[in-house]
Amino acid sequence: MNEFVPPFLPVQKQFTRRDALKLGIMASLGCPLLEGCVGTRPAATSVPNASNLLALVRDPILEAALYRSPRLRDPQPSASGAISLNAQWEKGEAPRWFIDLQRYAGDLIQAGICSDDLSLVERAISLMRWGFAKQGPEGNFPGTGDPFHSTEVFVADTARGLLLLRLSGLPQYAGLVKTYTPQLQQAAHWLTRPDIAEPGRRHNASFTHRCYILAAALGISADLAGDADLAAAATVVARRGMQLQRADGVNPELGGFDVSYQSAGILFAARYFPSCKDRALQAGLAGMIRKGGEWLCGRLGQDGNLVVAGSTRVAGQEKQHWGKTKGVNYMEALQTFCHAGTITGEERFRRAARLIARTHAPINPNELV
Repeated sequence: MNEFVPPFLPVQKQFTRRDALKLGIMASLGCPLLEGCVGTRPAATSVPNASNLLALVRDPILEAALYRSPRLRDPQPSASGAISLNAQWEKGEAPRWFIDLQRYAGDLIQAGICSDDLSLVERAISLMRWGFAKQGPEGNFPGTGDPFHSTEVFVADTARGLLLLRLSGLPQYAGLVKTYTPQLQQAAHWLTRPDIAEPGRRHNASFTHRCYILAAALGISADLAGDADLAAAATVVARRGMQLQRADGVNPELGGFDVSYQSAGILFAARYFPSCKDRALQAGLAGMIRKGGEWLCGRLGQDGNLVVAGSTRVAGQEKQHWGKTKGVNYMEALQTFCHAGTITGEERFRRAARLIARTHAPINPNELV
């Protein structure tokens, strides 16, 4: 694959705050256009490994372009911890709430730990508290819209956050992890109940990326709780997803390809990867990530944008819970390419991540919340 050509910033009459942020991130990523300028530093040479989830997410590219992005700090929960549409629902301004919207807790914990900004972790805790307060006695979240899919997303991202807190060794959060792990484990087991899992499988059948969301939900929860049954269930779902990959690397969505959901599937598979203890399955996941990542690289333009033409879901067809038309989630795409580079050892994926970072700085989480 050809080397990506980094874009350049056009000359502007007025130097804006956004320009300053972009220049700062470009400098920290070692953009060749800024080498030798005052205040720049060489690109980081240490590449993290995937021995565990914390090692995977401690990434110099993500630290520079995502974890310190001021836009990551923009979404504010209500005083109760509800966020986005859920906060509107609390005020009687929306007809439904969705437990998956509270998933932003995982992103905040990840950024908070990796940037030493524990205020983000504290905000995440309020989101988790609101979510778990909605949990019913069977482990599910009665009243949520899209119950199976919304629950698997919340479990996957909350498990990620709790596991990162445990791996961080921060003593002030040990009690929190101990309190919420059994509730998370119960929610994960609800997803595996035959009367729930089979309708859920049919509901998700046209969306390959959801196999990896569910694998992450079950597998990371298993890692956190030491639950062999959940670990075994995760392997079944992950293999199902791998079997769906096409020869060209596409993980099908609604019978075709979708650039944003291709990225999402690879990302959740990568998050599951360190928690998977089956070495043969790990090798298969690495192969899926490499092949799927190659295809996704082929859709990345030299302008740092993924080409959406032909996508089945983000080319104007679908809307978010709150009515916004779906677009490419570059906050996820940046992580997808970073993790693909770490797991496969292939530098082309990290070049793709740098290109996205330079184009889309500061990273905006608006496709999440």
